[in-house]
Amino acid sequence: MGDERRRVDNRIWIALWAITLVAFALRVYRLDFVSLRGDEAFTVIFVQRTWEGLWKGISTIEPNPPLMYLALRVWVAIAGASEFATRYFSAFFGVLCVPLLYRLAREMFTVPVIASTFASLSVNSAKQSPEHIGDTCTCVRCKCCFVAQTTPRNDTAALIAAALIAINPYQIWHSQDIRNYTMWPSLSLLALIFLWRWWKLEVRGWKLEVGRLNLSFVICHLSLYVLATLSSLYTHYYDAFILVAENIFIFAFALFARRWKTLAQWIGAQIVIVLLYAPWLLFGTNRITTYGEASAESGVSLLDVFSRTLTTFVLGDTVPDDFKALLWLPLALVLVAILILLVRQNRASAAFLLLWIALPTLAQYVVSVGRPLFLERYLNGIAPAYYLAFAIGLAGICNSQFTIRNSQFLILNSLFVLAALFFLFTSAYSLGNYYFNPAYTKSPNWRALMQSIKDRRAPGDFVVQNFTEMSAIYYRGDLPVMTLPKDYWATPADEKTLRQLNQDYRRIWFIPASPGWWDDGQFVERFLSHNDERVSETPIDIFHLQLYWTPREFEPKMIPLNARVGNATLVGYRVEGARNLHLVLYWRANQSIEKDFTVFAHVADANNRVVGQHDGAAAFGMYPTTAWQPGELIVDAHDIQVDAAPGTYTLLIGMYDANSLARVLAFDSNGTRLTNEQVVLTQVTIAP
Repeated sequence: MGDERRRVDNRIWIALWAITLVAFALRVYRLDFVSLRGDEAFTVIFVQRTWEGLWKGISTIEPNPPLMYLALRVWVAIAGASEFATRYFSAFFGVLCVPLLYRLAREMFTVPVIASTFASLSVNSAKQSPEHIGDTCTCVRCKCCFVAQTTPRNDTAALIAAALIAINPYQIWHSQDIRNYTMWPSLSLLALIFLWRWWKLEVRGWKLEVGRLNLSFVICHLSLYVLATLSSLYTHYYDAFILVAENIFIFAFALFARRWKTLAQWIGAQIVIVLLYAPWLLFGTNRITTYGEASAESGVSLLDVFSRTLTTFVLGDTVPDDFKALLWLPLALVLVAILILLVRQNRASAAFLLLWIALPTLAQYVVSVGRPLFLERYLNGIAPAYYLAFAIGLAGICNSQFTIRNSQFLILNSLFVLAALFFLFTSAYSLGNYYFNPAYTKSPNWRALMQSIKDRRAPGDFVVQNFTEMSAIYYRGDLPVMTLPKDYWATPADEKTLRQLNQDYRRIWFIPASPGWWDDGQFVERFLSHNDERVSETPIDIFHLQLYWTPREFEPKMIPLNARVGNATLVGYRVEGARNLHLVLYWRANQSIEKDFTVFAHVADANNRVVGQHDGAAAFGMYPTTAWQPGELIVDAHDIQVDAAPGTYTLLIGMYDANSLARVLAFDSNGTRLTNEQVVLTQVTIAP
């Protein structure tokens, strides 16, 4: 019998190692393929501050407790700050969740389990049992306590749970993301393992063997639980919701069973946790009461919090929303059915699973009622509960204790195969999107964007982005990079900074945000478009990288003219190309202009027939003439496609009122009125 048990154990360990290796492979595959997204880049840059600066930032900037940042700081000092090295930090904890969830399942569903059935004997007859020693009841028959029943080991459920978290696309996504959303569940699982070891056995110590070393020192499970719980709380504040669920579970069962000594131990442990955590909450940070996540939501209904969390944890974030909407109800019904069936077999485990899922979900709903604090990842600490619950359901099909006839056997096998295929196929579909579908990439190609700037950089270059994303700073190398405006809306201080940059640098690279994301009024682009000369716009992934020449760069290249059109002087111009003609006009307002005039740039033949033109508001439509300030130099670029036979053509410019089509009076530099109210700039030769 012992040899058979050892053979079974060996097969189980081989299976667990294989599952863990699969988890590792899925988490390191293409680990550094995608550029760091903004939050990742911020985290890596943030932890490389001085120790003093890091601690101050944790207290006043970051919405998370300090442990992850401190641990990552040490890791970066050892392994470096590359994409692979920093993401490996999260991948490690993501892989660690696999054996930890396996172990927790073993602890919850192996002997002895505190059940809630009662023996049929009376209290008086039970008290005559020799198993009653002092105030502690250890018998298996009395009604005064929960029965310490022996239940068979459920290795199947534990292995399935490990497999589900190993291939889960949501956990893999976060295992390749440099934040605290794998470290938190791993530490939370560790705390729960020690909780269940203490709760089941109430053993004061255990012997640790490492290889041939026999370390015979005593470690209290409850003390280890306290350490693991504190570590988890110092990784994510929402671990407090799990702690509340644990307290409800322990208090309810201990009070009902009158386990006063157990309850006293538990209360003591909670007091220690409070004493060691409260100083941080009271004096270490001000972010708990002030933080609101810009990308998070508020006022989400409780049903939506549950359904979105359930489908995200099972299917991941890399599937269509319609797919989630279709599957949330079947998944929820299956989850409820599993919990109901589990109640019949193991009431304590069922109650704990329900509390583990329900209470943090309810708490997340409550805290996000008035503040934007709902994101599915904020509940990732309870994601293992979902995988464990579904694993119990799958294992229940495998280990069905019903009398099995051939037809029933086929039905049960079919159900198991269908359920297993569901998880395999949905994970494969979601992971396929995550790894290979650009529509689901976690980050745009910041690496290529910044490399493009580095490849084309020149002395006197500066990079400006108009949204608060740290990826550009991570990939910049020695390029100077600045974010303007500093806040969502631009201020006079931001304009002053831009004017100073225009004086100090020759070229400005601009990375514009998507409309409505940041700088909603497009302040930076409007400023650059009429104060500087846009010489290129390069699409790279989702970006439209723009390069501007400042006056220090374009003024030496300008051809002076000093013609007058209405209340503006055409100081000069610059022209490049022929068939694809790039024209830049340099205006200076003499006084305020009362109408928004349209600027025209025409290429005409000898008969004054237009063969190419561009008509539009000045500065790419971003700076109408009514906004021109007296004495201000305005840069106005026009691109003209010339579709004409080889020959010589004339380049003409002017202004007109778009409503009446009446042209604005035009004069040359001597004050002579020009024919057709148009300024002749130069001849354009179209080569054969």
